Amino acid sequence: MNSFDGVLTVLGIITALYMSGNIESIIIIVSCLGAAIAMGVSGIWGAYAVERAERLRSLKKLELHMMTDLNRTDIGRRMSLATLLVALVDGLAPLITSIIVILPFIFSRIGFFDVNTALKISFAIIVLILLLLGYFIGEISRESRIVSAIKMLSAGIIVGCITIILEFFRVI
Repeated sequence: MNSFDGVLTVLGIITALYMSGNIESIIIIVSCLGAAIAMGVSGIWGAYAVERAERLRSLKKLELHMMTDLNRTDIGRRMSLATLLVALVDGLAPLITSIIVILPFIFSRIGFFDVNTALKISFAIIVLILLLLGYFIGEISRESRIVSAIKMLSAGIIVGCITIILEFFRVI
């Protein structure tokens, strides 16, 4: 789900910069990377803290029933490893999806195409990622994959529309 957060955040940044007329690749790249790094650190830190607390509670409960310390056992080590892995996935997901979305701007920066083409490709990538995430969630929940994909895409449309509306208030 943190991939979803990363995509929507980058969408908001790109849309706001576009609406403000500040559509330079380097500004988009730096702005989006800054947000992506913040989401990554937040995701890792937050998920680690929550996962660690939940797994420690479970481990302590198990220790109470077994009347032994399990910290230095396979169970304790695996719980620690699982905590770390969950935290890394939570944090890296928005970072990776954000980088995927801004890749066209990186390519435009090195001369593969112009910034307007990068913008179109980036929006297409956002649409594709949202549809794929929705499809995947529909698959997991055993609900309609198409409806789920459309719901995810709708969130992106809402973010874009709200950002555009906010830009109109700036003009007034």
